[in-house]
Amino acid sequence: MNTSIGMLVPRDDPRQSLRVRRFLLAATVYGLAIALMGLYVRQGLLEWHEWQFTALVILLINGGLYALLRSGRNERFADPSLTGIQMFLVCLVMGLTMYLLDGGRGGMLLLFLVLLMFGVLRLNARQFTALGGFALVCYGTAVAAVWQQRPEAFNAQVELLHLAALSTLVPCGGFFASHISGLRRALRERQIELQRAREQVHDLQVLDPLTGISNRSAIIGFLTQEASRSARLDQPLAVILVDLIQFKRVNREHGHRVGDEVLREVAQTLRGCVRDIDGIGRYGGEEFLIVLPDTPAPAARDIAAQAMERLRGHRFANMPGRFRIDCAMGVGMAQSSDDDIWRAIERARSDAEGEDSEQDASA
Repeated sequence: MNTSIGMLVPRDDPRQSLRVRRFLLAATVYGLAIALMGLYVRQGLLEWHEWQFTALVILLINGGLYALLRSGRNERFADPSLTGIQMFLVCLVMGLTMYLLDGGRGGMLLLFLVLLMFGVLRLNARQFTALGGFALVCYGTAVAAVWQQRPEAFNAQVELLHLAALSTLVPCGGFFASHISGLRRALRERQIELQRAREQVHDLQVLDPLTGISNRSAIIGFLTQEASRSARLDQPLAVILVDLIQFKRVNREHGHRVGDEVLREVAQTLRGCVRDIDGIGRYGGEEFLIVLPDTPAPAARDIAAQAMERLRGHRFANMPGRFRIDCAMGVGMAQSSDDDIWRAIERARSDAEGEDSEQDASA
């Protein structure tokens, strides 16, 4: 049974699968309607050729809708579930059936009411009210035609009761449609909130909350991934370690809030010096790590020089105009003989410390 249903329902698209399953449920009710009309034929309330004609119409309608859903062309419609179209066709088929029957319309009317209630699952209150009004018009037109052409098959008292029952469905269905529409809206809002919460959790896991760039674990993970790829493809991999010199003095003289703002501006300045494929993260308190995939040493040193020039020339907000940040940068290359990623980082640190020593000597 599950195998046969799996052949009828698409598996690669959950939304399409839900639409097809809902359609097949309605098609099952149509099948019950065809079977019930067979009993009307046995009771002499419906002609054999009329039953054949109605059954053919129902099969053609459902076959066309199913083909439209399985082809994916329903996605081009404003309502991909095609609920409005299906409900419109239900009303027309109901009107046709009510016209052809010579009596006992109440039994068939119940099945068509079940089909109309499928509209509650997708339509809002205004749309369902319009649908109910159209259903009333179709039923009223059908019984009026019976009254005009086959008066012997028309019972005014019974038909008025049927119309009254159908009229009751309209406001009731509209109420339920409004309620379900509100539930769908609330569910969408909760899904949006959940997605935002997931994104925030992801950001907390991979981003440094102060600077907005990768945190230590994320940049180390990126370096590990790139080191593996570099070894596999035999491509160069460079690491730049950025160390802000005497940054603690900034916190001491200007306060931690200003120091935090300086760190944010440093991070954004460094971000502007690298490519989209590169990685940049906060490695420690005032240390930053830049990972440069497929970058040889000369190119890495050019990037480091450019970054240092930008940092030294950057004017920081909320700081005196003469304030400049000083830093040391070191470049380390990953090597195929490395046991782990930390060796490349240590090479960059040694390079940065050597540069720092040269700056102190020149000062």
